[in-house]
Amino acid sequence: MTKTIGIIAEDVSDVEIITEFLCKYMQKNKFSIKKFTGNGCGKLRNKCDSWASSLFKSGCDHVIVFHDLDRNDEKKLRKLLMEKVSTEKYPNSLIVIPIEEMEAWLLTDVEAIKQVFSLSKAPSEMHDCESVSSPKEHLEAMVWKISKKRYVNTIHNKKIAQLTSLDNLLKCQSFSTFDKYVRERICVI
Repeated sequence: MTKTIGIIAEDVSDVEIITEFLCKYMQKNKFSIKKFTGNGCGKLRNKCDSWASSLFKSGCDHVIVFHDLDRNDEKKLRKLLMEKVSTEKYPNSLIVIPIEEMEAWLLTDVEAIKQVFSLSKAPSEMHDCESVSSPKEHLEAMVWKISKKRYVNTIHNKKIAQLTSLDNLLKCQSFSTFDKYVRERICVI
């Protein structure tokens, strides 16, 4: 049985990352994705309620909202998003707030980064990727320092996500919320 998962995210790159992560739990032919992207966080916050409604009306079994924390207060941001996409209104929904950006999740697997960029050596491992300020820029600087290769999130994020191990992703507390929901509500590994 195929499940349809609605994703509301800031941009297409985020949807690609999440799709790759979902493939770590189930085969690609066992789920389909419908999406809305805000091209930034402002539109996402303003439209997520109507988008969630549209996704459920179009047959989605689950809707997951991804909003980077950036430098916001997590409690305030979560409250704002939950007012719009509450589990009372949308029982099969989840709000995930990557700390500080979704790219922090990609930083968890330096071997994946090494493979994607064909680096001569893996970057140094980080113990707490969610404490990195501006993970996207950090990833860019890390790759440039080792190889003088350009990191472009719209090209490389999907490739890194595809190779990133689930064990490494679980090092991020904000990812564990997504992991638990997928395991308990969407599928069984």
